[in-house]
Amino acid sequence: MSSIFWPCDVVRSGFCYGWDHPALCVAGVLDVEEDSHADALLQRVARSEEAQALIKTCGTPRVLGRCLFSSFVRSSYPLPDVEMFCGPSRACSTAYIYYHRHDTNSLRFYALGSNGTHLFDLEDEVLRSSLKHDFSHIATPPSQSASNTGQILWNSAKSLEHFLEHEQRAQTTVIQESNARFQDFSTFTAIDKKIQCLIDRIESSTNLFWRVTSFVFIYSREFSIIVQQIEFRARKLRRLLRGVQAVPNGDVGLKSSQYIEFYNTLWIILNDLIIGIALRQFLRQDPEAFLHFFKLTFEDKAVHEIRQILLWLDSWPAGLKLNTELSRFYSHSFMGLIALWNRIFRIVIPLLPMLFSALELGSVFGVTMALAMACDIICVFTAHVQLCYLVSVTVYGHLLRLVASLWNLFRGRRQNVLRNRTDPWDYDVDQLLFGTILFTLVAYLFPTVLVYYILFATMRVSTILVYASLETALAFMNYFPLFALMLRVKDSQRSPGDLYMRVKSTKGGNGVDVSVESHPLPLAVTFSQYGASP
Repeated sequence: MSSIFWPCDVVRSGFCYGWDHPALCVAGVLDVEEDSHADALLQRVARSEEAQALIKTCGTPRVLGRCLFSSFVRSSYPLPDVEMFCGPSRACSTAYIYYHRHDTNSLRFYALGSNGTHLFDLEDEVLRSSLKHDFSHIATPPSQSASNTGQILWNSAKSLEHFLEHEQRAQTTVIQESNARFQDFSTFTAIDKKIQCLIDRIESSTNLFWRVTSFVFIYSREFSIIVQQIEFRARKLRRLLRGVQAVPNGDVGLKSSQYIEFYNTLWIILNDLIIGIALRQFLRQDPEAFLHFFKLTFEDKAVHEIRQILLWLDSWPAGLKLNTELSRFYSHSFMGLIALWNRIFRIVIPLLPMLFSALELGSVFGVTMALAMACDIICVFTAHVQLCYLVSVTVYGHLLRLVASLWNLFRGRRQNVLRNRTDPWDYDVDQLLFGTILFTLVAYLFPTVLVYYILFATMRVSTILVYASLETALAFMNYFPLFALMLRVKDSQRSPGDLYMRVKSTKGGNGVDVSVESHPLPLAVTFSQYGASP
């Protein structure tokens, strides 16, 4: 039994053409008088410049045989009577595997998954015999090149029919229908060329001003989310102005990827602007209330509560007897830092309306810009927590290293810095006595240092959680594949995943019909494609 891939929409009699490698794949049927006419037509198409990319990818098509359709046959799929000029003989039974000839302009196509192997667990003997000679269903895993060539043939069948139709009509114009849809999206080509030329001039300029500006921009990008968002949005706008570019080799998968990326970028920017304008209207409702709430929240949470916690730790909380002198030193030092930051904040209070106006203005450029500004504002206004955490973690780290050194002293070992190892060593009595005194001091001071370290580490984690929440919302607005998900719901064949064979019984119940179908692209793959920075 042999297998022939047959288009679902081909139901007319004539000479069938297509490819015979890696499997017999019928691309269409020509209604001509003799096979020599069909062969000549295919040769003219193969020599044309428009079909060179298809010929290079799929190979030269040829006349495969002659097919006849009976008007009395009623079936879900066409059932031709084929006399093959090549491949299996008439004595050999034939199993038809049906596929859809997707039009290039519809952006539907077949795609293989990452494994490229399709094995089917079929219990019925008839089903196994029907798929026995399927090139993608063999005992040993098929080669990746054969599988890829098979799905490329299915994707190229409709394009080959278009070339033949144009050749039959003997049109003098160049065949450009396959790229017409994408050229419609190049509305901004002239504007993009001017912008690209301007950008190239700026990048190639040796002016000192641009060098200094680029250096400041690159340096500030590491510390400011606003600068990162501006750079990200500039790249998105630049990509949007380029539009959907025509693909020379006619790769429908690449065309679909460009189409989805273009409109997903457009949807993200438009939604960002719409939500940002709505946020601006919300902020303009009562700006004085928002400013008052911000000042109370900062002074109450970030200043007074921290000060109360430090005073509580300095008074032996819950029976925990910390070292009095060290705890008082810690408490007074950190309260001094917080009081200094509070005085700076009171100096900045008159500038808060300007900051709020900047946040309101930034929301006009999208909610992502408002989120980026909020991230930088939180980073600036919690700098005192970061400073106290750095002080506490520095002291805590030095104390741990001192404990490690004393542990080596009691074990009779010392750290060899040159060889980065610990070697045995004989210490004097004075050295051991001095180490014992230091260990006693560390043992009494370590609980106090640990408590203050835990306090500011907890505060630092809390600020990081707030900061991370805003960055997560920012990443959600920048990378969420909204258009790709909508397209998956509307037409999953435009974002196909792996292939599978659909097997169902014929209407008479005497056989089975096998068709090639596509799974929708998994959601994990959809999100992984848009989860990385472009």
